[in-house]
This record gives sequence, C-alpha cells and structure tokens, in this order.
Amino acid sequence: MNSVKLSAYYKLYAFPDYQSMQTGRRYLQRVVLAKALTEVQEKEVRTYLQRNNPGGYKNYLEPMHHSSSYFPADRSFVSALQLLYKSNGYSARYIVVERV
Repeated sequence: MNSVKLSAYYKLYAFPDYQSMQTGRRYLQRVVLAKALTEVQEKEVRTYLQRNNPGGYKNYLEPMHHSSSYFPADRSFVSALQLLYKSNGYSARYIVVERV
C-alpha cells in the first residue's frame, strides 16, 4: 500500500474499490477517516493537512516557498491524491486517513 504523508501525524491511502479499502484497513493502526472520495468534504480533510505558519497549506506538487502564499485545503488534498495516483497507477475511489 502506497501512502502520502499529509502532515507529521497523518497519512493518506487510496483504494480503487470498497473491498480493497476494507482489506487495507485491517493493516492500519489508527484510522481516523475512511470514506468514498465522492463523499469527502473539504472541512473534513482540512484538519489532516500540513499547516504552515501564516495559515496556508502545503501543496505536494508545488511546495510553499513564500509565507504570503496560500493554498486551500482542497487543492493540497487533490495534489496528494495526484501523487498517489502516480505511485499506485489507479484512481482513488475510496480513501483512508491514518494517524501515525
């Protein structure tokens, strides 16, 4: 299972179907969110993303270089999903966030 580190405390996993998500959950210690991607709201994932000092969020494909920059949580989350797609080779239909 490939994962993307969302912050110092959380990892994101992506699964192509419900059955593989349920199988993968057995191997994860502390699952805090497990849902179909279509049901995930921005406010749910905002708490799991890396916060930078001025209140912005880290974007995994374009890291923050200036403190005045702001990347919304949904953009950072989508970038993390894109990174998982590149490593997994399949699109995410279900996601799991684990507390590390």
